[in-house]
Amino acid sequence: MNRQNEIQKPQLLIDLEKARNNIQSMLQKARQNQVVFRPHFKTHQSHEIAKMYRDAGVTAITVSSVEMAAYFASAGWQDILIAFPANILQIEHINQLAAQVHLSLLVDNLESIVFLEEHALHPIDIWIEVDTGLHRTGIWWQNHQHMLTCAQQIKDSQQLTLQGILTHAGHTYQANSPQDVIDRAEAGRSAMLEAKQYLQDHDCGEIRISIGDTPGCRLLSDFKGVDEIRPGNFIFFDLEQWRLGVCKAEEIAVAMACPVVSKNVQRSEMVIYGGAIHFSKEQVLYRGEAVYGLMAEKDGCRFSGILDEGRLLHTTQEHGVLRVSDSIFQQYQIGDIVLIYPVHSCLTVQAMGEYRDVHTGKTISTMVQQRTNDFIF
Repeated sequence: MNRQNEIQKPQLLIDLEKARNNIQSMLQKARQNQVVFRPHFKTHQSHEIAKMYRDAGVTAITVSSVEMAAYFASAGWQDILIAFPANILQIEHINQLAAQVHLSLLVDNLESIVFLEEHALHPIDIWIEVDTGLHRTGIWWQNHQHMLTCAQQIKDSQQLTLQGILTHAGHTYQANSPQDVIDRAEAGRSAMLEAKQYLQDHDCGEIRISIGDTPGCRLLSDFKGVDEIRPGNFIFFDLEQWRLGVCKAEEIAVAMACPVVSKNVQRSEMVIYGGAIHFSKEQVLYRGEAVYGLMAEKDGCRFSGILDEGRLLHTTQEHGVLRVSDSIFQQYQIGDIVLIYPVHSCLTVQAMGEYRDVHTGKTISTMVQQRTNDFIF
């Protein structure tokens, strides 16, 4: 195979056409269900890719940090939710953000609410995070009294405005089948509806519901009672989503391009320049083996299906070891480029910091490439 388009080291390839189609598909689902579409931008972390959402009519976004909020605020985004428990140590930057944009924060404890109430200099919308099964952060959905205490504290504040309750049903990622994803997502929706009813019955006013995992948002058909959805990974998808039956291989919009640097005839293995610092240490179980990636069918730098016989089984810092079939082993030579789908596209984007457009060869940057001081306050 010929060396392709001057790729010399690991690069994250993006098919913008696939990404745009994935955006339109989720946007259409949100419109059909009459819910606000507030996509999570932690997946792509890029001004240029964010513009595709803006062109599609999206105005409300989700981010995962104060720094990310500032990055997208610098590009003119005005309705920003930081879907991570409020870090009160960043109150100075939170106040500066709240002076510039319509800012929403996430809380799951009374201490943070009281602190924000005492230190917020500008109006801030507040969402109470609810745990519907992930067991990471959030108030357990059956702990209605704790939710009510937090809600009442927010309602009595001058600067804070209660928007509603929010959950990330990330336990859908541990599902065993598409139906299991649907069942977990539906259980989460029902839990949120029950919590909402309790708060409204206790004079908390109109309570909105926000949900936000890609598997649930992609496969759930009934959004009744939900006010907004916040999926993020759907724009690219990855092997994790593919394994769950959430997407087709042809819908995965990113792949790693890695040079072959060594071949071992005895083991039918190829070593690539592409390791843990490129793919992260995320794994997915594929046919009884834990893999860090699977090879993609390719046409030049473009990618489509999955090559079952090309599995990334081991990674160290820079090395990746591919176990391949005899035909693939013979097909690739030292210096050729292999294309590999990542297990978790969000982490691979974070690790790589930029994309290469498969159609034009253009480099697309992310916030990872910029020092925080270049865009924050």
